[in-house]
Amino acid sequence: VPSENDDYDYAMTAVPGEALRLLYEKFGARLLEANVRSFLSVKGKGVNAGIQATLRSAPERFMAYNNGIVIVADEMVLGKTSQGEQGIAWLKGLQIVNGGQTTASLYFTKRKYPDTDLSRVRVPAKIIVMKAQDPTKEEALVSDISRYANSQNAVRQSDLSANKPFHIEIEKLSRSIYCPDGVGQWFYERAAGSYNTLLAREGNTPARLKSFKEAIPPARRVTKTDLAKYLNAWDRKPDIVSMGSQKNFDRFMAALSPVDGQEAPLPTVADFKTMIAKAKLYRDTQKMLRPMFQAFQANVTAYTIAVLSERLGSRIDLGRIWANQAVSPELMEQIAKWAREVNDTLHATSGGRMVSEWAKRPECKDAVMSKMYSEPSTNIPELKAI
Repeated sequence: VPSENDDYDYAMTAVPGEALRLLYEKFGARLLEANVRSFLSVKGKGVNAGIQATLRSAPERFMAYNNGIVIVADEMVLGKTSQGEQGIAWLKGLQIVNGGQTTASLYFTKRKYPDTDLSRVRVPAKIIVMKAQDPTKEEALVSDISRYANSQNAVRQSDLSANKPFHIEIEKLSRSIYCPDGVGQWFYERAAGSYNTLLAREGNTPARLKSFKEAIPPARRVTKTDLAKYLNAWDRKPDIVSMGSQKNFDRFMAALSPVDGQEAPLPTVADFKTMIAKAKLYRDTQKMLRPMFQAFQANVTAYTIAVLSERLGSRIDLGRIWANQAVSPELMEQIAKWAREVNDTLHATSGGRMVSEWAKRPECKDAVMSKMYSEPSTNIPELKAI
């Protein structure tokens, strides 16, 4: 398509379904790294179930029914097809920024139903060849393409942040760092749905699925919004955490924004282990407090973790929690004690307001954090000597 745009060149084409399936089979999630989500499964009556039905019953109509995919690439070379028509000879740096659902559906449908005839399937595609040499401009353009091209399923702000260097680095760390037993791992879900996609790809036999789930169980899956919640609570921002997942995530990402043009340093191996220790603390606290209080457990959890960090944060050996992959009963007992005091304070200071709304206010944070709490126990194994 003729263009005078300085940012990109543009082409429209139809990609053979079998070609897309083979690309996904070979490269998997790497093909979709610029996509805001991973595969969202075919359960229920959603978009992916519709794609599968078309592939099975009317593959020749796929082109008419499907919205198609959006591809970004670094380079594109045109050539002649076997019929002498203009076509695309090759693409370099290909990424699918919209249409991950379509691409993965081709692969999983053929795997589940080998008789599916993909030779009759053509997928409409827009191809955008990036001209911008500035990585920041390129990232912004890809993010905008994802935002405006995605219409099948709702896209959240946290999805659009999936390609930030911070999240990419944590994902890399999560795939390379093993728990102290040398077998287990934690899974950082940078793109929504990527854990289930990995299960579906790697667990193609019952034995492999069982082995994978034992090494990386769902209990060790951490999403972007989860991590933002755990870290903001530890950083004594329980009022922000109480605003809900998306607003908390937005504030978390804003705090990571470059200052005076300087990007924040990327997380290290030690940082990753510390983050997981904080995640373990938060999750164990949440699980313990759920049956302790009739309501507002989420707010009590966030505020209790903030109080714990304020009172003992500098003394808690997070490395020990990582090494044990567990929090000691003594520390959990201390957390339970302070949680009761935090719960009382939240109710006492709310002035009759709904605690979940009161907890969002800075005045609530000031009231809870300035309260005098009982002295901590002296027999907590995680406490470093003063």
